[in-house]
Amino acid sequence: MTKKKIWAISIIIFILLIISVVIFKYILRDHKQQHSGYDTYTVKAETPIQIEGKAAPQSVKTYQYNSQVGTLIAATVEDGQKVRQGERLISYDTNTSKRQSMANKVNQAQQQVNKDVTQINQTPNDQSLQTKLTEDQSALSEAQQQLAQYDKQVNDSTVASFNGIVNIKNGSDASDGEPILQLISNQPQVKATVSEFDIDKIKEGDNVNIKINSNGKSGTGKIIKIDQLPTSFEDSTNTNTAQASQQGNMESNGEASGTQTAINPTVNNPSGGKDGAASKYTVIIGNIDLPIRAGFSLEAKIPLKTLKLPKNVLTKDNQVFVLDSEHKVHKRHIKIERNNDQIIVKKGLKAGDKVIKNPQVNLNDGEKIEVSS
Repeated sequence: MTKKKIWAISIIIFILLIISVVIFKYILRDHKQQHSGYDTYTVKAETPIQIEGKAAPQSVKTYQYNSQVGTLIAATVEDGQKVRQGERLISYDTNTSKRQSMANKVNQAQQQVNKDVTQINQTPNDQSLQTKLTEDQSALSEAQQQLAQYDKQVNDSTVASFNGIVNIKNGSDASDGEPILQLISNQPQVKATVSEFDIDKIKEGDNVNIKINSNGKSGTGKIIKIDQLPTSFEDSTNTNTAQASQQGNMESNGEASGTQTAINPTVNNPSGGKDGAASKYTVIIGNIDLPIRAGFSLEAKIPLKTLKLPKNVLTKDNQVFVLDSEHKVHKRHIKIERNNDQIIVKKGLKAGDKVIKNPQVNLNDGEKIEVSS
């Protein structure tokens, strides 16, 4: 017998030996499953995203002494007082004649427009009357805008813009331009960051479970905003904006005319952050159902609805066997998505369903089985 034949026979024997071992393991696994039962996997939602943040009021408005409104008399509220939107906070000795003069201009302009309309109705083909009406309507619109702006300025300087708590600063001792008081919104919110690996798992409106670190109180909230740009872009943009603003001010100061130019900086090619570092995105949590003092630190968990499966529960045609309470299996076709070697359920299963691991090829729909776990 030649060496080639000996080598060929040896290789064939080796291959047959490997095949025998594989078949033996398969038979042994089936035998084990038949006697000890199938293992099961309980479908569950992905682990919640855990984040940390600090509480802050939704809004803080500072009311400064505005001499254009009038002479400051006093704050009409006390420090720490809760107020509602529209409630008066500050009393001014206003120049009533100024508003009356503006209101008179509006009335006079309206009367002139009415007169123009009457004349046009009597002489519809007179082009000069049409021109005069256009001019008088423009004058009326301007007078109305001036009155509305004055009223807005007065209300903005004296009335609560939202529900909140008063924080007295200088009070009646304030000078022109100095803060009289602050209005702090009683709607808290939490600012936190989420990694780029989790940002696509959440959306605005998702529920959030929160816990205050200092006192252990817990509550719920909702995601009300997710920034489109990562925090690294925000830092880069702020730096470039400050530089652009400084340069714009220098150019404006150097102009002989003394006119100011509006600065709306455009940042080209902003930095995306350090290479290799995971990006983070700012998330705002609002609609919180418990009072939180500004500055308190919190832990938050964002529950996820994503369902994942191990590979060993799928059949070759991406079906699973679902176990019922009577230990009967039901073959079910599900819709899945594969992402980075993860199997994500899109349709066909819900949290709590039990599916069979390593189902045998001869397992039938409706068959009653033994279960080991």
